[in-house]
Parts: sequence; C-alpha cells; structure tokens
Amino acid sequence: MSRALTVGAVSAVAAIAMSAALSGFRAGQLSLFLIFAVLAVSLDFVWGYTGILSLGQLLPFGIAAYTAAKIATAAPSLSVPALIVAAIVGAAIAAGVGVAMLRRRPTAVVVGLLTLVLSLTLEQIAEQWRDVTGGFNGLTGVPRIGAFGTQLPDAAQDIGISVLALGAITVVGVLVSRPIGAVLVGIRSNERRMEALGYDTVRIKIWAFTVGGAVAGFAGALYVYRTSFVSPQIFGFALATNVVLWTLVGGRGTIVGPVIGALAINFASATLADVWLQYWTLATGVIFVLVVVVMPHGLVPSLQRLFRLPTARRRQPRLVRSDSHAVTTSPSVRRTAIFEAVDVEKNFGFFRLLDGVTLTMDEPELRCLIGPNGAGKSTLLDILGGQQGCQAGTVEVLGHECTGRRPWEFARHGVSRKFQSPQLIGDLSVAANVAIAAWGTRSSPWSLVRSSWNAHIPQPALEILERTGLDELLETPAGELSHGDKQWLEIAMAAAGECRLLLLDEPTAGMTVAESLDAAALLRELHAEHRLPIVIVEHDMAFIRAVADRVTVLARGSVLADGTVAEIESNPDVHAIYSGVDG
Repeated sequence: MSRALTVGAVSAVAAIAMSAALSGFRAGQLSLFLIFAVLAVSLDFVWGYTGILSLGQLLPFGIAAYTAAKIATAAPSLSVPALIVAAIVGAAIAAGVGVAMLRRRPTAVVVGLLTLVLSLTLEQIAEQWRDVTGGFNGLTGVPRIGAFGTQLPDAAQDIGISVLALGAITVVGVLVSRPIGAVLVGIRSNERRMEALGYDTVRIKIWAFTVGGAVAGFAGALYVYRTSFVSPQIFGFALATNVVLWTLVGGRGTIVGPVIGALAINFASATLADVWLQYWTLATGVIFVLVVVVMPHGLVPSLQRLFRLPTARRRQPRLVRSDSHAVTTSPSVRRTAIFEAVDVEKNFGFFRLLDGVTLTMDEPELRCLIGPNGAGKSTLLDILGGQQGCQAGTVEVLGHECTGRRPWEFARHGVSRKFQSPQLIGDLSVAANVAIAAWGTRSSPWSLVRSSWNAHIPQPALEILERTGLDELLETPAGELSHGDKQWLEIAMAAAGECRLLLLDEPTAGMTVAESLDAAALLRELHAEHRLPIVIVEHDMAFIRAVADRVTVLARGSVLADGTVAEIESNPDVHAIYSGVDG
C-alpha cells in the first residue's frame, strides 16, 4: 500500500508543478486528459483485472456527470458533496447493471455488446428528455468548483482537478495492491478454479463492476466541472471506443498503462489536430494500428520487455502455519456421512452418463474410483464438487444438503477439488496461488481489501509444499512450473482451504512410475495423519494398489463393484469390462 500511495503523492506533486509551468490552455488540457485517464483506469479495474469487457463504462460516467451538473447548477457551493454523490450514483448504476447482467453468467462478447447498447440507448433517451438533460444541446454554464463561497479561478481549478484525478487513480492502485487484486486476477484467469476454492465469483465481479462504476462516476463529475458542459454525446460510440483504445494501447491490467495511454493518445491527437488539420484522425488511427500490431500487450508491458525494465511486482503473500482451525472433523464426533450421493442421474442429450448411482463414505477413507473411459468417473466427481448438477438424485456433504448448489458453496462446506488437468492461476506466483486458496472460503471482497498478505495455511498443504520442493519455488509464476509441479501445486491449493473432503481427478497423470508411487505414499501419510477423506479418480493400477483403502468401479453409468483392492482385482465382472480396455 505504501508504494501505491508514494507513487500517487509523487504524481500529484508532479501534476501541480506541470500545471503551474504550463500555459493556461495546456494546463486545462492536462486536467481534462487526466479525467479521461481516471475513466480508463475504471475500465482497467473492471476489464484488465476482473476480465469484464464493459463497452458501456460511459453509463456511470455520463449519468454521474448529469447528476453533478444538476447539483452544481442548483447549489454551486456544494462542489465537494456533488463529487461524492456522483461517485455514489456511478456505483449504484453499475451495481444495478451488474446484478441484472452478471448473475446470468454471460460471455465476454455478450457483456461488451449489452453494455454498449445500453450506453447508446441512453444517448438517445438523453437527446429526447429535454426537461432534464437539455436535449441534444445538453446542459451548459455549469458553475466551476467552489471553495469558501467563491468559485476557483481557472489555474487553481485545473490544479485541483488534476490532483483529484490522480487521487482517484491512486485509490484504484491501492485496491489492486491488496489481496483483492490477486483474487480479481484469479477470476480473470481461471474462474472455474476460483469457484472451486470457495469464491462466489459472480458476487465479486458485481463488486468490482460497482467499484469501477464509482470511479467512473467520480470522473464524470470532474468532467462536468472541467468543461462546464455535458451533452448526450457523453454516452456516444466515439468516447466509448476511445476508452477501450486508451486502456488497450497503454496496457490493461497495469493501472499506469491506461493513464499513459489516455495522456499519450489525447495529447498526440490534439497536437496532430493543430499541425495536420485535415488528416489528424487518419494519422491517429494509423498510430493506433501500429501500436497494436507491434505491441500487442500494450505500450507499458511491451516497453518493459523490450528494454528489460523491471515490472511492478505483485506483493508476495507470506504463508504462515495455521493452528487455528481444523482441517477435518474427528470421526469420534461425526454423526453424519462424509458424503452421500443417492440415485444420481446425469444425462447429456439422449446419452445417460450416470444412471442411478449411489455412493457413500461413512468414515474417513482413501477411496479410488475406476472404470473404463466414459464410465462417468469425472462426471461423478464434478457432481460431488458442484461443478455439474444432476437431473435426479441428491448429494449431501458433511451433513449439508448440497444438491444443485454452486461449487463455491460446496467448497465452503469443506469440499476441495483437483481437476483432471491442472487448473492454476498462471499469472500469479506459487505462493499467491496457495494464499488465494487459503482465503477462498472465509473472505468477502471488502475483507480482502482490508486483510494483510499473511495467509494461514493448514498443515497438510504445507507438507505437500515441503515434500515436493514447491516451498523453494514460492515466487515462481505457476504457469512456468513443470507438469508434475503443477499437479502438486493444485493438490496443495485444494488442501489449503477448509478441506474436509479432498477430490482428486487423475493426480498422477503425466508422472513417472516412481513419482506416482511417491505420490501414493504422500497421500497415504496425509490421510493417516490428518484423518483426511480422499476420493481419487485414477487409471494407474500400481498407484491404486499403493494408495487405496477401498475401490469403487463404475461401468456404463452404474456402480459395478465396490470393495478392497484385492476384492476388485479378483472380481470376474471387473475383468470382463476391462478386457481389451487400456486401464
């Protein structure tokens, strides 16, 4: 946090110095372009960090601008309250749109088109609603920012707006430097994994959309005070696409990138308009195309790579051994089954993948699910973890009725999941991946803003990190790990939360025979020492012999056999279905 505040303070001092040194016109341009930078940063928070492509960021910006204009016209002395009200209005508008839109889990393209259509629709409404918006001509003569009963002179207002704009940018920078910033990156990169860790991703995305709306609303109020004017074109297509342009060119997901993009493009456009009046729009477009082609990741990230400049490193969490909460529930006090799936059916079109499957675990054990390809093993694991629903049947976990619930609800009841292929946050370090897993079942967005970077990790997860050597790679980006290390990191993440039931889908895929046997030994130790119930989908019989207490065989969507490894290996029905099948 101190770094973001320091950068903000230095930037504010620099803005004051530049405004004082520049002519009145250029100082006014600087303040206006910094307002556009705030708008771009609000989009960057929503899109660059959270992955929500909002082409309608002008909705909170424009509505808040009209709100501030009305307040300023009615009561010129209420400049500061108008800024606060504008931010609240922007947040309310974004929250309403976010709740209506994001709860349906639309694709990125649908979100972009829907928000753009809303913005363009509002432009048409504003043109017709003359009594409120002034119609096509808009509202003019909006008073300047007032202080102590008088309006600020031009130079003072330009400095004040520049400082306020940089303050808003700094606030966003502080937000993304907190644990919530890492969580937002996780949702952007791998929403499926984040839900399985216990995050209500829809709620967090609505929260991020709301915060972005508040920042855009604040920028809208500054815009009105800077221009003394607002018209329906504030919702128009040109400005909507320009905001995306500034963010994309500067480098989304960097905060400083959209600021540089907004300032550079706007100053370049203004300069070209002065010296090349007839072709400045064409020249600006050519420059944009060149930047996108040559620097596809954006100006700031590309220059950092080109000149090998140090990037702004995300803060690394400190993993602390947790003694404050139990990982499992002692069987001596357990009165309900660990899990109970009864008469579960799952259809894909006319194909019935699971046909009345009943599977229970009454005491902590290490159970393997086996069967031919297409038998429904991974699908059953998905249903036990909430990744898929079932057409019929019930699922109860640790005494909680979970049928039809979302994955994050399963996780908060103690179900942890490793997927068939490693599902990690590749952009973040090993330590950050484990920390995010530890925070998942207990954190709300605002608590992640306030909390420290310490992550309390239960003993099983720490043992996995230490035994596999991942504790020596804590600052390594997860995307750069070997396949085997990725497998172990995902298992460590699954064990790092409130894990009371561990579901593993082919944990040894891609490992050598020796590595698979080491994995079996480690899993048996975790199970024996911590009484951790584990369900494993696996094909490797050597691994199964080394690890399993019990084996359940699925075939053609039903339970074919259930028993010890020896009982399953001697079962003639099991031999029959595996004849000619690579097990």
